Order: sequence, then C-alpha cells, then structure tokens
Amino acid sequence: MPHGRTRRLLSRTSVGLHRALNLKQRLYRLISSNFCTQPTVKEFTINNVKLTQHCALALAFGWLAAGCLATAAVADDKPAAVSGEPPAIVETRHNITLAGHSFDYRAIAEAIALTDGKGEPSASVFTIAYLAEPVAAERRPVAFVFNGGPGAASVFLHLGALGPRILDTPPSGAVPSPPVSLADNPSTWLAFTDLVFVDPVGTGFSRGKGKEDNPDKPFWNVRDDVNSLGAVIRRWLTRHQRWSAPVYLVGESYGGLRAAAMARSLPRDVGVTVSGLVLVSPALDTAILHPDISNTLAPAFSLPSFAMTAAALAGHPMGAEGAGEVERFALTDYQTGLAALRGVPAADDPFIARIAQLIGLSEDAVRRARGRISGNLFARELRRPQAEVLSLYDGTVTRPSGADPANDNAGDPVLDAAVAAYTAAFQTYAADALGYRTEQPYRVLPREVSREWNWDAAREGGGGLGLPLSALENTLLAYPETRLLIVNGRYDLVTPYLSSRWLIDQLSVPTNLRGAIRLRVYEGGHMMYMRPASRAALAQDAAELFAPENGGPPK
Repeated sequence: MPHGRTRRLLSRTSVGLHRALNLKQRLYRLISSNFCTQPTVKEFTINNVKLTQHCALALAFGWLAAGCLATAAVADDKPAAVSGEPPAIVETRHNITLAGHSFDYRAIAEAIALTDGKGEPSASVFTIAYLAEPVAAERRPVAFVFNGGPGAASVFLHLGALGPRILDTPPSGAVPSPPVSLADNPSTWLAFTDLVFVDPVGTGFSRGKGKEDNPDKPFWNVRDDVNSLGAVIRRWLTRHQRWSAPVYLVGESYGGLRAAAMARSLPRDVGVTVSGLVLVSPALDTAILHPDISNTLAPAFSLPSFAMTAAALAGHPMGAEGAGEVERFALTDYQTGLAALRGVPAADDPFIARIAQLIGLSEDAVRRARGRISGNLFARELRRPQAEVLSLYDGTVTRPSGADPANDNAGDPVLDAAVAAYTAAFQTYAADALGYRTEQPYRVLPREVSREWNWDAAREGGGGLGLPLSALENTLLAYPETRLLIVNGRYDLVTPYLSSRWLIDQLSVPTNLRGAIRLRVYEGGHMMYMRPASRAALAQDAAELFAPENGGPPK
C-alpha cells in the first residue's frame, strides 16, 4: 500500500530558516549590483524599511553571513533529529481494494488536547482516524474504538481486527514469530463506518500534562477515564465537523465496560446519543474478575470454556449439544454442589468427579481446589502431562512449561507475545505508512496502569447491576433504537462467553428490546479476531449492525 502524501505543519524553526534564506538571496543580488561602485546616495526598501545604500550593504554582509551559517546547517550530512514530542497532526491518503473495488481513505494521526476545570492543560490524547471519501448525500457513521486493560492502547483492535492494515496471523490465532508483517485487511470496518482509535491517558502516545509527580495517574479511575474519553469524542466531532454523524462505540474487555458506561454518560454530559455499541469480550461485572468465596457464579461461567478448550486440544471439538450440557450443569447442579461442600471433599466425591470429567482435569486437582477452578489453575494443569501451559487469552494456544508449572513465570503464550508483536508492528506502521514519527515510546500495555487503577465507581449502579450493566439497561430503556452486539470467543478463559449471556439476561428490559440484542460466539479466545475466519465473521455481524446507517434494512 502506498505511503501517501504527508501534510505537516511547519515548525517555527523551519519557517524562520526559509525566510532567512529568502532574504539572503535578495541581499546577495543587492551586493552584486552595487559592489565596487562609487557611493551615491540611494535608498533601498527591505522588509518595508528604507535604508541608504551604505546601511543596506552593511546589513547585507551581516545577514549574508547568518544565511551562510543557516545554509551550512541545512547542508549538514547528518540526518535531522526526530523530535521527542509527538507531532500535533499528520494526515496521509491511502487506497485499499475491498470486494474487488478501489477504496480511497484518509488517515489522520493527531493529539487531542484536554484541559482541567481551570482551563489548564491536563492531557494529550492520541487518536488515529480513518475516514473514507464520502459519496454524494452519504452520512457515514463514526465508530470510536477503545481497548481494555485497563491500560491497553487501541492497537489490538486497530491492527488486529478493524483497521485497513492488520497483523498477519495464522488460522490458529497464535502470535506470529518476529519479524512481524502487516497486510491489507479485507475485513476492515472502514467498508461501512469511519473509525477513530483512541488511546486513553497512560497508553499509546497519550500523556497527562498536569503538575502531579505522575500526571497520568489522575485519569486511572473509572469516572475520570470515562469523562476524559467523552471530552475526546466531543473535541474530535467538533474539530472534524462530524456532529451530524451517527456515533457508535466499540470496546474490548475493559473497553466494553468503558463503552457501556459512556453510552449513558455521553447524552447527559456531552450531548451525543450513541446509535449502537459493539462489545468484544466485555468485562461487564468486575465481581466476576475478582470473586469472593460467596460468589458461586464466577467459577461457573468458566466451565463451558474449560470444557470446549479441553475438547479442542484433544482433537474432537465440542458441538452445540455438548456445550449446552455443560452450560446447564454450570448454572444448576454446580451451584448447589458448591454451596453444599464442607471442608476438603473426599477422594471419591461424585460432584468432584463430575467436574473433572467435564473439563478434563484430574480429580485430585479439582478436589484440592474444592471444585472452584480458576483460569490459572486450568491453564497450568490441563496439559501438565505434556509439559505445556495454556494461554488464558486463548486456551487452545500453548507453550512449553517449566518443571513446576505453578512457578512458571515465562508469561502468557498469547498476551505477552502479542504485546511485543503489536508494539513492533505499530512503530513501523506509524512511521512508514502514516508518517508519524516521534522518539516517545508507544505504550501498548503498561502494567502500572492496571496495578494502580481505582475500580470503586465500577460497582455503582441501580439494582445491584454495577456501572456497565446499569448503564446498558438505562440506555436501552431511554433510547430503544440503540443497537447492541456482544461477541465472545469459545476459548476465552478471562471473560468467558457464558458470563456475557447470563449478565445480559439480568437486564430488566422488555422482550422486544431483548430480542434486538445480538450475542455471538466465535472460534478463538479473548482476541478471537486474531483468527482470520473469526475476524471476517465479526466484520459481517458488525456490518449488519451498522446496516441502517448505510441505506440497508435493519437486520
């Protein structure tokens, strides 16, 4: 794909240099025509100032010397240093072939400045927008895209699923070995919506600008994160004159929590009504991520994903009937069985044997865990005989384990490898394709963000639903035309698909609204789009969600 023509704002230094060189040329002509002639009283006008010939010549020598120094600097063989401060805005033009047709679009990489209540700079938020060349009378929607973490940049959805260029991945969804490469994305969402990828403060090139020791940290909480991203959307719509465009939100993992909460806050705080949401492997209830002993649903939600993972690795993928059996057990007999357990179960406990049989672990491992199997335990134990550990982000992707899997600190086979791959891919893509060059590091997943995150506001919400679910419920009731698509991967051991289904069932909305909610499960894990077939299926389902905005019938 051609890199395109790059439009940059000239720096003050380059503008000054240009003017100095221009003035030098004018003065050189003045000297050449008058040097060694008899002095007569003549007047010259330079930059609107009248000077005698003597004064003009004196100034000419001084300015010519300065100009020569400037010229020498330009002619220096050393390449110009890349500024450490990211450029304010860089725009490039590109082309991609989609469904056999040539498709032109613009890429705009820019920083959106935020201010505090006193008008002082508080943050600079990095975004990359892809805007198609509109046809006559077309009103293209705009989708704002966030990843999760908290602490993840948007590069996963950007170069993994939605953007016009993506990381080239194998059918298994495993992370490719370096050197990584990018390819045109035949499943890009640019075919049916403009895209704006947003990196929250502390991720990507986004940085806090306050006076705190760590100016990023004021944004590392649920409320200020949502408010700051709402401000970014408002400023972007204003800057690009897109207030009339239908607005969609796309969020993955914690980004799903963000998008759900913003669907409720944007109409109230910004004046933007959200037309639809796509939630990818969403974290809709933080109590599931950090359950206590009284929470018997959290371990239940993982059982079907464990069973499907074990079946896939054994070479006989589980069908819908088998999955349905595990789901029913998880929400019925498993609940009563956990509640009835006292102490450490006996070696021949039938309840423990049933769990072990369904998910492929040894009865001893299940018994020691008292039937509550965490994702980490399952990932360590399932392939222990084969000396392998599983990825929590796609249970079918494995790597060799150490002698003691419980003390294995070599990282997740998908997540850790993906962070490195997407970092390398983005750094190359930003500089070479988008013309966006800076010495600042692009932070894909800085761990200190999630370690220091304040989750308190996530528990707020009516009816005990928590913030994201109560926000979704209120949004659907207040704006019944809101379209909602929730997608999960079968082998996701972090945000299992059964949790999304069960949590959506708890929303107190009329039957007609519930029927409009789309729930999909694809092959793959947390980032199911790393499998090309699942990426295409996701794009197809998303295109149907956006269809009314593009002249198509609601589906």
